[in-house]
Amino acid sequence: MAAQLPECHSIRITNHGKMKSWVSFALDHLERNDKPVVLHTLPLVQTTNETEKTQGALSNATTVIPRLVSVVEIIKREYLKSLELKQSTRLTGLHQYNELGCLEDLEAEDNRMEQDTPQAANEEARVQNIVQALGGKNHVRQKQTPFMRITLSTQSLPELKERGATYQPPLIRKLSKSAKARAKKREKKALEVTDLEKDG
Repeated sequence: MAAQLPECHSIRITNHGKMKSWVSFALDHLERNDKPVVLHTLPLVQTTNETEKTQGALSNATTVIPRLVSVVEIIKREYLKSLELKQSTRLTGLHQYNELGCLEDLEAEDNRMEQDTPQAANEEARVQNIVQALGGKNHVRQKQTPFMRITLSTQSLPELKERGATYQPPLIRKLSKSAKARAKKREKKALEVTDLEKDG
């Protein structure tokens, strides 16, 4: 049984979008909802036709991966800065989970799920293998279109690691001695307030 993933918001990274908009949206989402945000390079419609449209060149799902990584690094850095500005007691940044895959694998999985019976699935697989074999000249033609998906979260998500994602631990904020003392005072005051509310 697949692990249940938490509710999150998805942001598609493209060649023509503005990095500033993605960064500000992600930061706002993480601050307001405290739910994970997923940034990815998947096309709107996950079909291999996208690779065919590029006439042998790399797919957009592949070419925007460096842009995705840049956006994620900016979000992580800006998140730590925002904690400092708000004088938050939180010292850790965002947990990062990276997933790499192929569009063709996603399509094959979708097709398998659509099949009603095992017989129909086997027949479909046989037809696909014949078409693939006939499409090559000397060797079977294979198409691999990589994509990337990165999940950023304020909490750790072990279910993503179980699914095969690689994990990058959060960056740690460094506080000066005076900032540490102020943070401890605020934390102590917050605990006193909650204790009074429980008693009252």
